[in-house]
Amino acid sequence: MTERIFAQEQLSALPEHGAAAQKIRALFLAYGGGYDFCRFFRQGDSYLAALDGSFIICAQPGADLRELAQFLTVHGFTGLFCDERTGEALAPMLCVRSETVNLMERIGGGSGELPPEKSPSEVWQVIGSRFEIPFEPWYLDMSHRVRHGISRCFSDGRAALVVQHELNGEALISQVSVLKEYEGQGFAGALVSRVCSALPCRVQVLCEDRLRGFYEKCGFTLSPEKFISAVRI
Repeated sequence: MTERIFAQEQLSALPEHGAAAQKIRALFLAYGGGYDFCRFFRQGDSYLAALDGSFIICAQPGADLRELAQFLTVHGFTGLFCDERTGEALAPMLCVRSETVNLMERIGGGSGELPPEKSPSEVWQVIGSRFEIPFEPWYLDMSHRVRHGISRCFSDGRAALVVQHELNGEALISQVSVLKEYEGQGFAGALVSRVCSALPCRVQVLCEDRLRGFYEKCGFTLSPEKFISAVRI
């Protein structure tokens, strides 16, 4: 049975590490369990988080995936993020279009200085030019995360990225982008390297195959762990 949870102590069985677990933990730290648009659930030791219909699943061995598929359908999910094994098992039971996402990692240096933080509206000038993301929901979510100290935004005016969270020795960067007129000139890579050199932890990024080369040049290596990103069709 999948039940809603409201209190942080109910996350006690959530794994300390892992991209899906950390995404769920970061959401809870940012929003807590009291909002209807951001909800948290558990099925045994497996956890789910939903923000505006987009679900993250951290499933443990033995999870009842058929029940989870029914749960997602009933709750009208719009998107889904989970580990590859779980995603491949759920996909035939759901009407989704999915893609495999790589996890890449590098050890942060902890020796340099982070660049000055920017506001979500400032980094949007770069991120919004390269990602097909609706501004209003992105801005409301990112502003909330930044205000609660979960996420940080960085930009030099040409390139930008977001540190989504830094938890339990793992940081996740995302939305690495560069203005089109500066593409191929090294600004995005320089910003990634500067941020990673300053973060005193393992730095992770989720990316498609076509971006593996870029992150390898930035010092990342491919993890054997893969994930599924899916949207409902």
